[in-house]
Amino acid sequence: MAKDVLTLIKMNERSFTKTEKKIMNYILKNTDKVIYMTITELSDELKIGEGTIVRFCQKLGFSGFHPFKIALAECFKPQFEYGSDLISKCTNANIEIIRKTAEFLDKRSIDQAINIITKTNKLFILGVGASGITAQDAFYKFMRIGINCVYSPDVHLLSMQLSLGTCEDSVLAISQSGSTSSVVDMARMAKEKNMKVIALTGYLKSPLTQFADIVLLTPTRETPFQSGAIRSKIAQLHVIEILFEGLCIKLREKAEKSIRITADSVSKWIY
Repeated sequence: MAKDVLTLIKMNERSFTKTEKKIMNYILKNTDKVIYMTITELSDELKIGEGTIVRFCQKLGFSGFHPFKIALAECFKPQFEYGSDLISKCTNANIEIIRKTAEFLDKRSIDQAINIITKTNKLFILGVGASGITAQDAFYKFMRIGINCVYSPDVHLLSMQLSLGTCEDSVLAISQSGSTSSVVDMARMAKEKNMKVIALTGYLKSPLTQFADIVLLTPTRETPFQSGAIRSKIAQLHVIEILFEGLCIKLREKAEKSIRITADSVSKWIY
């Protein structure tokens, strides 16, 4: 069904409501654009509720928008070829994403994020899947300079730890799509506890940003087949590095002392 999704849409045209036909027409005219969109972006673009979009996808036999988008992306799945320019292509693409990320970052937002992390009692770092790797790197960096961080790859454990948090704590929520349900749900939980939420995401309009006090953008676009691609990870790690350096400057002596202590704790295992 994945390869015939466009035909499937046309075959079901007569069963669509007026609003669903609006969705259909947009998808057929902008297929290459839709595969990079979140359900929130499509909803805003069409001025249609997210629930209507989900029902449209379900009418075609999909459980929701994301599985539908995977099938749609199959039509545009890139064919990679090995060539002499492979190294330069990858290198230039990675350099370009750092440049674009720098352009989209707002100094004021970075400064605000640094101030929140500096003053927080406890920093909960949220991320699963590919973004979980970024979350773990953030945990490692911030812990090394004395920030009281909480991170776990076990979502249930992390959610329980977060449930014990207070308004004196804060959250760094990482999701490239901004639509990872577990991360969004935990960000919602944090806001209900009056915590400050910093969102690191590729989409300004997404379920995650609805609960964010500060949004740090990583402007990479992925199809479902590119989820976790190195370019999005480079963008995320670049932002984490900027926050880390800013925190080191802000904390100075505390950061230097913490780095020395943590380095000494493992030095006996390095030959």
